[in-house]
Amino acid sequence: MRIILIIIILIVNLSHPLYAKIASVIGNPISQEIYFEVNKDTKNYPASLTKIMTLYIIFDELRSKNINLNDHVYFSKNATYQQPSKLGIGEKDFITVNEVIDSLIIKSANDSAVAIAEKISGTEKKFVTKMNEYAKKMNLENTNFANSHGLPNKANLSTAYDIFKLSSRIIKDFPEYLHLFKKTKVNIKGTSYKTHNTLLKKYDHYIGLKTGYTRKSGFQISLLSKSGDEYLLGIYFGGNSAKERNNKINFLMNKYRNKDEAKYEEIKKLTVQSEIKGSSSYTVQTSSFKKISKSKMHINFLKNKIKILRSFDHHIKKNGKFFISYINVDDHQTAKNLCNEIKVNKLDCLIKTS
Repeated sequence: MRIILIIIILIVNLSHPLYAKIASVIGNPISQEIYFEVNKDTKNYPASLTKIMTLYIIFDELRSKNINLNDHVYFSKNATYQQPSKLGIGEKDFITVNEVIDSLIIKSANDSAVAIAEKISGTEKKFVTKMNEYAKKMNLENTNFANSHGLPNKANLSTAYDIFKLSSRIIKDFPEYLHLFKKTKVNIKGTSYKTHNTLLKKYDHYIGLKTGYTRKSGFQISLLSKSGDEYLLGIYFGGNSAKERNNKINFLMNKYRNKDEAKYEEIKKLTVQSEIKGSSSYTVQTSSFKKISKSKMHINFLKNKIKILRSFDHHIKKNGKFFISYINVDDHQTAKNLCNEIKVNKLDCLIKTS
């Protein structure tokens, strides 16, 4: 009897959110620079963060014109049988693709996830195959999807770092849809739904991506912040409550958002000092290509990827058979700081004395 009681206690305790694995990643979704990480590659249940991939595929299908925002999405018997959270749409009834997107982001509707999966691929099983094909292309090395919504399944696993990479792809590949993640409420079929992401209501700088929860996963979030032109992305797995999750991710996001801004201001200050001095005695070489078109493309790439480089004049000169792109600065410290920013992004640079 005592052994049976011990087993029951263990089963109850292990299923409690308290035992969900804590994991987090904070970084820049554009440059992929990571500022903070803990257990970033630990596999866990992604819960409704699974829907980020479902949304990515919807956006990709829209871009390819395989579906349109006003298309009808009909709910099969299979879709209506999904567990909550859901809209409760009746069998053979429909909503639009646009409403499906809102329902996935705001309501985290599991029935909508299945309905859109069936519309795109015919069956949810075929859609899941597509999800895993996308995951492979994105190098989500520790992720396997088993459904379109994230309800508990032993084969539906991911990591904080993979969700960071997946969320980053939404941000970089589909910026035209980011405004949808900032919505706090939506009306579908006469019913009003409010977001689970209460941080959106408290702070203007947040652009919510997705929250998630199951008993086995704990409370999770993928959260995007924007200050000026700079993005900061935070992932948190395994909170014991929505309040705890929100407090921890908000603390981390504020810490590293301020750090990123401080770093930018420090380099910007050096830039201004360099411009005041007037002469250019150091050259930061940023590329070397045989074709001038590639040098120009690389300059545009650097400006898009590294904000501080937009403050400098980029030049191209021919040196033998190669076209060299470079930036002139007045002091060695500025050159060093710029080169460090480029190297952080796993790109090459070289400092020369003019």
